[in-house]
This record gives sequence, C-alpha cells and structure tokens, in this order.
Amino acid sequence: MHHKSQLLTLVYLINSLHAQEDSQALAPMVVQGKKEAATLTVPSAETSREELAKTPGGTEVVDAERYLTGRSSTLADTFFLSPGVVAQPRFGSDEARLSIRGSGLQRTFHGRGIRVLQDGVPINLADGGFDMQSLEPTAAEYINIWRGGNALAYGSSTLGGAIDYISYTGQSAPGFQTRAEIGSWNYQRLTLAGGFSEGSRDLFSTFAYQAQDGFRDHAKQENFRLFNNFGWQIADNLETRFYLSAVQSNSELPGSLTRAQMNDDPRQANPQNTLRDQRRDYELLRIANKTTLRSGANTFEMTSAFTYKDLDHPIFQVIDQLSQDYIWGFNVTNESELFGRENRLKAGLLISYGETDAAQYLYSSPSSSKRGAKLQDDRQVASNIEVYVEDQYELGKGFVAIVGASAARNRRENTREFGTVTPSTNYDLKYDQIAPKAGLRWDGEQMQFFTNLSGSYEPPSFSETITSNIARDAQTGMTVEIGTRGRMGFMRWDLALYHAKIENELLTVLDPITNLSTTTNAEETSHAGAELGTEIDLLGNDWDAEVENRLVLHSAWTYGRFQFEKHQTAAYDYAGNTIAGLPPHLIRAELLWKNSAGYYAGPTFEWVPQGAFIDHRNTLKSDPYNLIGLKVGRRVEDGISWFIEARNLNDEVFAATTGVIDNAGGADVAQFLPGDGLGVFAGIDLKW
Repeated sequence: MHHKSQLLTLVYLINSLHAQEDSQALAPMVVQGKKEAATLTVPSAETSREELAKTPGGTEVVDAERYLTGRSSTLADTFFLSPGVVAQPRFGSDEARLSIRGSGLQRTFHGRGIRVLQDGVPINLADGGFDMQSLEPTAAEYINIWRGGNALAYGSSTLGGAIDYISYTGQSAPGFQTRAEIGSWNYQRLTLAGGFSEGSRDLFSTFAYQAQDGFRDHAKQENFRLFNNFGWQIADNLETRFYLSAVQSNSELPGSLTRAQMNDDPRQANPQNTLRDQRRDYELLRIANKTTLRSGANTFEMTSAFTYKDLDHPIFQVIDQLSQDYIWGFNVTNESELFGRENRLKAGLLISYGETDAAQYLYSSPSSSKRGAKLQDDRQVASNIEVYVEDQYELGKGFVAIVGASAARNRRENTREFGTVTPSTNYDLKYDQIAPKAGLRWDGEQMQFFTNLSGSYEPPSFSETITSNIARDAQTGMTVEIGTRGRMGFMRWDLALYHAKIENELLTVLDPITNLSTTTNAEETSHAGAELGTEIDLLGNDWDAEVENRLVLHSAWTYGRFQFEKHQTAAYDYAGNTIAGLPPHLIRAELLWKNSAGYYAGPTFEWVPQGAFIDHRNTLKSDPYNLIGLKVGRRVEDGISWFIEARNLNDEVFAATTGVIDNAGGADVAQFLPGDGLGVFAGIDLKW
C-alpha cells in the first residue's frame, strides 16, 4: 500500500498548510456562514430545505460540505450519514449497491429503482437504469433526497424515490476552486472548477479526474468528467439554463470471491475476471435545459435532455451498446390561497424515449479476452409518458393535508435483428398504472410529525426482460409511513418508519422450467424498516447559538426487513424467507470536535451487526463487521481547506457487499465482494 510514501506526502502536505497559516491571520471563515445565492432555475440549499420539509415523509438535503471533510469518491462517501440510503461500494469504486427501502437491492451495478436527477432533470435512461459513474460529488453544491413515495411531486413513483444533484452556478460559487485528493492504492482525484456572472448571465464549469489502482487486483479505474452550466436571466421572472456534461469512465472488474478466498487474500481478483480482462467502459454526452418562469402565484418549469452513451462491457460475453435517449418535461406550481387558506398545487408531465443498439459478441477463444464473432444484435426501444399532480392544503392549527397521484404509460420493445430468434427475444410490452398518495403533516415551532400512504410503480428495464421466461410484469406496491423531524436545544433528528406491500417485485430466483437463475416477478413481498438520523452536540450547545467549540455525534441508522410473503414455484416455497441482498442493520456515525475557525477532528464508525443473506433460500450469509476510521482537517469558505483521513484502522477483512442468487445450497460460493483494507487519504482545497 506504499504507506511510507503516503505518509511522507501527508507530512509534506501538513507542513505546507502550516506554512500558509503562519503567513496569514486565521480568520474564522467558517463554512456555516457562506452566502446563500440562488437563481430561478437553481434554488439555494436553504430554499430546498424549506421545500423538502413540506413533504410528509422521509427527505434530506445533503450539503456537499458534509462529505468534503474527507475522501469524496464513492457513493458510500457521499451518503455515509444519510439514513435510509444504503450505498455499498462494489470494490472501492463508483459502482455500488445503491438502494432506498430495498429498491433494486440485487443490483451492484447500473442502478435501478431510484430516479436520479441533475438539477431536476432525470439522468436515468428511458428504461429506468442509471450509471453511477455519471455522478460527480465534487460538482454538486448539495443533494436532495426523497425516500420512497415522497418523490411523487417530482415525477418519481419508484419504490426507492429520487436523488437530485444540484450544481454550483456562477451566482452561487463565483471565483475559482481546486481540490486534490491522494491516498492508498495510488488513489488520485483532481477537481478544477470556476464560475462567474456578468449582468444577467452566469457560467460554471467543473472538470474532475479520478484514478486508482484499487485495493484489489484488476480493479484499476480512470474517470474523466466535465460538467458545465450556463444561465441567462432573460427577465426578472424568466431564466433559462443549459447543461453540457461529458463522461469517460474506464473500470476493471475484479469479480467476486468465495468467503474462503476472501479470508485468505481479500486483494485477489477472481481468475475468470483477469483471464477475460473483464471491464465496464463507457462514454457519455448529455445536453440538457431547464427554463423557469414565475408569473404571480404560478411557477412554470420546462426541462429537456438528450443523452448519448457508448458502452463497451466485456464480461461473460462482450456487451456492446449504443444508446440515445430524449426527455421532455413540464410542470407548474400554483400557490394561490384556497378558501382563505394556504394551498399549493403542483402538476407535471414527463415524456422520455430511448433507443439502444444492444449487441453481444463471443470471445475469440476460451482463454482470450479479445472480441470474436457477433452472437446477437437487438434493437431496444423504451418510451414513457408520466403525469403527476399533488396538492397541499393548510387545515389550520399546524396541520397540512396532501393528496396526489401519478399515472404512467410505458412501453418496452425488443427486436432481434441478428442472431437466433426465440419466442422471448421479440416482444412489445405495454404498461399502464396509477399510483396514489395521501398524507398529513403537523408543523410545530421546531418539530414536525407526518404520515402518508403512497403507491409505487416500476416497469422492468431491459436487463430484466431480455432473458428467457422471466419478468414481464411491472412491480407495484403500497407504502404506509409515519415519522418526525426537528430540533430541540442541542439535538436534531429525522425519523421515518415505513411498511410496504409489493406485488411482482423484480427478483432473481430459480426458473423451474429453464433451471437457471434469472429475474422474475415474485408474487407478494413486503419491505419494512426504520430510518433514523441524529445530530447531537454532546457539549450541550444549542444549535442556534454561536459557540467556539462543539462535540458533535452525527449518526445514521438504517433498518430494513424485506421478505417473501407469497411466492411458490414447482421447486420451492419462498414464503417467510428473507429477500437476499441487504443487511438488516447499517449504522454509520462520526464523532467530531468542531471549532469556530473551521477545524475538526474525530473518529468515524461503520457497523453491520448482522450479515446479509446472499441467497433467497437463506442458506448463506455474509459476516457482520465493524470499521473504525479517523479524520482531521479544516474547512473554510475561502482560502485553504484540508483533510487527512484513515479508514478501516482495524484492517478488518469484510464483504462490503455481495451478489444475490436464488440458492447457494449452503456452499461457499463466489458471491463476496471484499471491502478495502487499512487506507490513508489526504486532500487540499483552494478557493479564491
């Protein structure tokens, strides 16, 4: 791990920082005091907090300053302290199992079950899938999260909800900034960004480069990402903003190990992965626009996007896909009073269409990694029309009622243009569904209570419908939720409890006809859980007070119980079994001393007290684990910020996540994805 060279680099970095500080007065330029700047198209973080607080369910606004206190690379880094968001890195990489309330829990790649947006414009492809490598944490000013059915007013009816990355603009972050991170296993990350505004126009651009050899063999990564946005305030009440994003992502895939292999040497790769040089490489270009018009009590928003993606993915065969996706959306918000009381009506329309040329090639020989003969070539077309409406009406005495619904018409069409044609390869599937919602919230002076009943709906993506004799129905569900959030003196909290009944959940089980494990529709399943986030000043300081020092315990507890209620095949009755993929408890926390001059220091924790089932027949589980880390640094609004972070100080061997299969038969199968060992990282920011 080259610890000696890493430590020498860290010492040099610290000495440089101290030299800078000795030559300057330590002005208390603390992040908490930064200016809130907003435009018509991009609201400020504070405005988003007020907006999300109107939702009668689990929501969160993640300020980028929270995760920039340490290494900011994986989704697990970004959502480390976000209750309800399970982000488990696949091999210390961008790819991960990203799941909310059990959404898409069997995916550790190319996510599903969550709508992911950039500044309110979806980045999901038309069939619902999204690429985690297209997300850049250092390009976001903050991130909005709606868990479960709480994203209905933003056009998402999936079980997992929505995540929206909000960009810096030339208004919110004028000037220039650079951030560099280094660390174990030759980890490198460089971000260069800058923005300015002149009159009615502003521009912001972010370039990010990330590379690493990886803790494991055959786990190298190299990513280039460019994000630009240009805003033009045409009039006081009218603004348009254009977005241009370009991504090139190259990733080696080390594959899964057995438990015995992992315990013997967690750094090794699966031999088949190195033999075939298995990878996931792609290029992406995205052009988008968001235009906002305010007229009296009405706000109109129009969105559009075009995405071009070229995927080269040698794995069990060589997958070669070229896709083009189009999105157009329109929504309106009216905040006129109704019968003398506050009322907010929001309605919208989202249309998306995508075409994919999906080809597969054999390898040239059993021991080769080179592309051989073409096996098949499919033309895949996905189209969606979604409409949604939600109304919030003030009842008085702090109570607000919420009612709404979304309706969708979806189509998934596959045509085999080259290769063997079977009855399952050519299909044209159509789906229609309405997902209702009703909620109630009570707003107190410093706390809120809420409850809601919401429907969820998700048609299968092409990954689920392309194989034989499998999922053809859409996944639907109904979730009931209660919770509270607020602050009292030295404590802040956010608690949500939910229970969902789901029909036709998209899960991998054994097909008794083909005797192959493939994705199918489970008859009836249930998802239940708790999401608790707390932030406590152990020195007893009120959060509204300006104090010199704080000792803050920030924690996120995610509990989930996911099980089959009714699903039986000719081979097995799954009723009562736990759905594989996620551990029941995920607890993450940090205990940081924070100083008014921006300094912080303290330990970090991750604890999984019970392992996750790997198979739906519940014959094999991963092991529990606990990780301890430590970070120290300083964050300031302008000038030099820095951090040093150590992770997995106990050097524990553990599975960060696992695959999901139908039946392991109690055997030690190769489904374990080892997490990183002891690592040290450091970073420096400069803003001017």
